[in-house]
Amino acid sequence: MAQDAAIGGTVSWGRALLAALLLASGVFLLLSDIPPVALSWETASEVGTAGFNVYRADAPDGDFTQVNDSVIPAEGDELVGAAYHFEDDDVTPGRRYAYRIEEVEWDGRTNLYPETVTVRAGLPRAWTKAQGGLLLLLGAFLLWRSLKR
Repeated sequence: MAQDAAIGGTVSWGRALLAALLLASGVFLLLSDIPPVALSWETASEVGTAGFNVYRADAPDGDFTQVNDSVIPAEGDELVGAAYHFEDDDVTPGRRYAYRIEEVEWDGRTNLYPETVTVRAGLPRAWTKAQGGLLLLLGAFLLWRSLKR
């Protein structure tokens, strides 16, 4: 009988641990603001660079259109570059998009980089919030069940 109690206690702690993990995951999804597409790039140096534009197309060989409202200001200098981050919320979740970066110089000239990155847009925010809520409910139920025993 002592073995049964120990096994029951282990199962109860296992449920409590699972419930805690589900609760933490649910809170993370509810509180986080994960964009459908997040782009990052780095520069080695920025001689004459005023900033950058981000372009998007439905396919790598498609027509690219600018997606940022205004030039993303340069943060590096002539000797040291910088790291940049841009979030694109105006996409359809599940679709693939191609992106390119354009450098804008102080004299107005531009340099559209030939490298293209293709990504699939993530889940819509409403869906991640619904998942978070369901994980919270499931975690609370499992915790309640493990404490009830």
